[in-house]
Amino acid sequence: MRVYDAKNLKFQDKLAEKRRKVWILKILFFVGLSVVIVGFILYLLFFSGLLEIKEVSVNGLDKVDNDKFNDGFNKRLNSKWLGLLEHQKNMFFFDSGAFKAEAFAVFPEIKGIFISKKPPHALDIDVTEREIAGIWCFVDGCKYFDKEGVTWGETTRSSGFLILVVDDLRLDSQSIDLKLVADMMLIYERLKETNILVSKFTVPDNFIGDFNAHTSRSYKLMFSMDSNIKDQLEVLKIFLAEKQKESEFGPQYVDLRINGRVYFK
Repeated sequence: MRVYDAKNLKFQDKLAEKRRKVWILKILFFVGLSVVIVGFILYLLFFSGLLEIKEVSVNGLDKVDNDKFNDGFNKRLNSKWLGLLEHQKNMFFFDSGAFKAEAFAVFPEIKGIFISKKPPHALDIDVTEREIAGIWCFVDGCKYFDKEGVTWGETTRSSGFLILVVDDLRLDSQSIDLKLVADMMLIYERLKETNILVSKFTVPDNFIGDFNAHTSRSYKLMFSMDSNIKDQLEVLKIFLAEKQKESEFGPQYVDLRINGRVYFK
C-alpha cells in the first residue's frame, strides 16, 4: 500500500495552476501579437497611403464620354469591402477584371481595355475603341455598328455615300447578324473598287436571306445569303463589263440571287 503526503499533493496543485497561468499568458501574448501584426499590415495597406493609387492615366478615349468613364472608374475605386475598407484604392487589391466588365457593360463602343499597374502609386489605362463601319437603322432608331456586328449609341439616319447605312425593316429585329454584316462589308468594298458606291443596304421585313444594295448607278443590286456572295459579285463583274458597251443600259435592278445567273429590268 502506497502512502500519499497531503503536503506534497498541495504543492503539485500549485505547480499545475502556475503552469496553466503561464500557458494562458503565452496564448494571450501570441493573440495580442497577432492582432498587432494584422493591425500593422492593415494600416500599411489601407491607411498609410504606401500603395494607394494616386496617379491615373487614361488613353484612347475619343467616342466615349471622358467624364462618364472617369465616374465609373472612381465608383470602382471608392467601393468599400464590408462597407469599411476602401480596398480598391490599394494598388495590389484593385480588381482590373471587375472594372473592365463594368466598363464593357456601360460602353459597348469600347473594344478592349489594358490596365498596367506601376507601383507604388500609378495606374495606366489604355482603351481601344471600336471603329465605325456604318449606321444600322432598326424600325425604332439608328445605331452605329462595327465589322464585328456590335451596335452602340444613338444616331440619326444618314444619306449619301460617305458612310454605310443599313435600313433594317424587320419589326422584331433588335440585333444584327455577323454573317450579314460580313457579306455587306464585302459587297461595299468590292463595289467601291469598281467605282460603284453603295448609298444604303435594305433588309426587307420578310427577310429570309435576301437583301438589296442601292448604288450610285441609280439601280439596286439584289443579293442572297443562300449562295456565295463572292460568286455573285464575280457574276456581276462579268455582266457589267459586257453591258458597259451598251449606251442605253440603265436598269431598275440587277438580280443576282440565283447562283450563276443575272436577271435585270
